[in-house]
Amino acid sequence: MQLDLKDKGFLVLGASRGLGYGVAEALVEEGARVIVAARNPEAVEAAATRLGDAASGLVCDVASPDIEGSIAAVDEHLETLDGILLNSGGPPAGPALSLSEEDWQLAFQLLIGGPLALLRALRPKLATPASILWITSSSVRQPIPNLDTSNLLRPGIAALVKSLARDLGPDIRVNSLAPGRFDTDRVRQLDSGRAEAQGISPETLVARTSEGIPLGRYGDPIELGRMAAFLLSPAASYITGTSNQVDGGLVTSVP
Repeated sequence: MQLDLKDKGFLVLGASRGLGYGVAEALVEEGARVIVAARNPEAVEAAATRLGDAASGLVCDVASPDIEGSIAAVDEHLETLDGILLNSGGPPAGPALSLSEEDWQLAFQLLIGGPLALLRALRPKLATPASILWITSSSVRQPIPNLDTSNLLRPGIAALVKSLARDLGPDIRVNSLAPGRFDTDRVRQLDSGRAEAQGISPETLVARTSEGIPLGRYGDPIELGRMAAFLLSPAASYITGTSNQVDGGLVTSVP
């Protein structure tokens, strides 16, 4: 299948590592140009360097995005803005009633408020047609213990994707990806805390968790990246308003 991404331009948020980097890597492999955006200047520079000449960097905090800087980066580095990948680090962890008001405000800004502000600003820059893709979580379908900010807000993003698909169509498609367990720094951090609470090693926890995944392992970020590249590409021209699981079969609920 030809994705027809050669020389297309994409802004990829949260792209210095983990799932965002996997998406940027897959897009570059298909011939696209990408702006790698994340908070840490050194990490942004390192990621753009690894991706090569097709990538440029943008220092941008998703929770409080640099709107003018983002517009300037798009104008400088991309001939066309053909798509946006909305992604961020994980929100504060913990059960709902133990989280502070500040935790909840940060979670909202990180997952919804900041990305919406960026979309408002960049919508006039989007080509016709274009695609928006939001990375959510398996918590869209199945709550995750001790991650109640995600359990509440990620399903809201899935609903927002439906609304945006209606409002922005037919020129702009909007979809989301719901990843399960991937080998990323965020997941390793969470696993380390869970392992400590259970009095076992992180390796033992990963092995036990993998037993509950039909494919028997955690995913590699590039595996999600390939699905993202498809949904962002013209090859997915009749797909919009969807939430797509990329989880090795982890979530078994129907629908």
